[in-house]
Amino acid sequence: MKLTARQQEVLDFISQFRHEQGCSPSIPEMQRAFGMKSPNGIASHLTALEAKGAIRRADRGSRQIDVVGNGPVVSIPIYGGIPAGPPQDMGQVRSEGCMQVDLETLGFKPQRGCYALRVRGDSMKDAAILDGDIVVLQPTPNPKAGQIVAALIDGESTLKRLVLAKGRWYLKAENAAYPELIPRSDLVIQGAVQMIIRQLKG
Repeated sequence: MKLTARQQEVLDFISQFRHEQGCSPSIPEMQRAFGMKSPNGIASHLTALEAKGAIRRADRGSRQIDVVGNGPVVSIPIYGGIPAGPPQDMGQVRSEGCMQVDLETLGFKPQRGCYALRVRGDSMKDAAILDGDIVVLQPTPNPKAGQIVAALIDGESTLKRLVLAKGRWYLKAENAAYPELIPRSDLVIQGAVQMIIRQLKG
């Protein structure tokens, strides 16, 4: 697979964006990054990258670009679902097995305890995390404000953005229809989202 210099720049941008944001960039975001006024220029580069086997694209969704890797494969356990809506009592979480992901596609080095959860609900849709997506999380002993996290808030589980304001931590949805969640007593961060995997239906 031999890429032109510009194709390599686009591929590197996609890989870095996925590493930092947990999802692929949209075409408008790539236009801005490369100073292109028309989406056709980016679209042609993506078509060429796909033809050369560097990326995979889904039929639907502006962010559905997967970087094809050739590196070693890591096994990540999937532990059921997590509400992206009102917090819920999850009961005993059961493993659904493991998924195999190559390290290059993963875009980060998984730590011990890395795991995945299926998203249920639409409270994080404005962060491009949709119902049915799989989120890959790393345990984080020192969570940072702004991270999207799996959390236990007053004993119930949810997926939200972690916010710090006036010295107090709380959880924020990425959907205006949902309220902020301020813990009455306990807030335990179980992991920070590193990657989003979308499985197309149908």
